[in-house]
Amino acid sequence: MKIKSTILVILTIILIYPAYLWVTYIDESITDGTAYGFKIGTDKETVYKSLPLLLNKLKGNQESVFIQIKSTDEFAQALATKPDFDVMIEPLFHDVKYALFTKNETWSFYINASFFNSITLKFCENKLCEIRRHRKYFELP
Repeated sequence: MKIKSTILVILTIILIYPAYLWVTYIDESITDGTAYGFKIGTDKETVYKSLPLLLNKLKGNQESVFIQIKSTDEFAQALATKPDFDVMIEPLFHDVKYALFTKNETWSFYINASFFNSITLKFCENKLCEIRRHRKYFELP
C-alpha cells in the first residue's frame, strides 16, 4: 500500500509540473488598453518616468531588471568585454539618461537578465503602441 501511494505521488508530481509550466507561460502582445501598468498611447517621457515603479512591480523581490546594450570602444575595457559585444546592465532611470532611451523606438527589459522573462515596449510616433510580454520557465526544443 505504501508503494502504491509513493508511485501515485510521483506520477502526480510528474503530471502537475508540465501543467504548471503551461499555466505560467506568457507570450502576448497588447496594442490596445493597459497592461502591466503601462497604457497604450502614453508618451515616451511619461513611460520613462514610470519605469522604476512599474518594472519594480513586475519583478520579484530578489530579482533585478536589465537592459541589453552594445559595448563601445570607450566602455569595452570598463565592461571587461570586446567592443561591439552585447552586454546586460542594470539601468538607473535618471532624467539625464532619458535622452539615451528616447533615441530608440523599442525598449526591452529583461528580468534577471533572462531572455525567457522580458517585457518590450514599442513606440510609434513617440507614443506607446505595443506592449510585448514574454515569460517561460522552460526551454522549448
